[in-house]
Amino acid sequence: MPKGSCICGKVSFEIHGIIRSARYCHCATCRKFSGTAYAAWGLVQASHLVVTGADSGVTRFDSGGGLRAFCSTCGSPLWYEPANVPAYRGVPLGVIDEGDVPTPEMHVWMKSSVSWASIDDLLPRHDTHP
Repeated sequence: MPKGSCICGKVSFEIHGIIRSARYCHCATCRKFSGTAYAAWGLVQASHLVVTGADSGVTRFDSGGGLRAFCSTCGSPLWYEPANVPAYRGVPLGVIDEGDVPTPEMHVWMKSSVSWASIDDLLPRHDTHP
């Protein structure tokens, strides 16, 4: 079972299911949320993401199209709650501490990618979200 947490450990969670549709997202919002050229994400059913640490330590920000959850203490990204698909959560793959982490299958929002980021794989690339 995949388990994840923030840097300070105040917020932790378990995923009681499979992480699906792993991808690298190059949109401007994911870049800002992750602090790098692109973010690696996977989808889980919302009911399968179970907070095991202090849920009171989670802050949510409406970034347009959904809520980005992060630790109120250390600022680590935790998950994304898409408004148009409330049954799912996007989980940044880098916050997973243990368990199976899938390899990303594609790049999305390439039309927003930064020119200085090199991509050295042969994964499919999509200008937006397929």
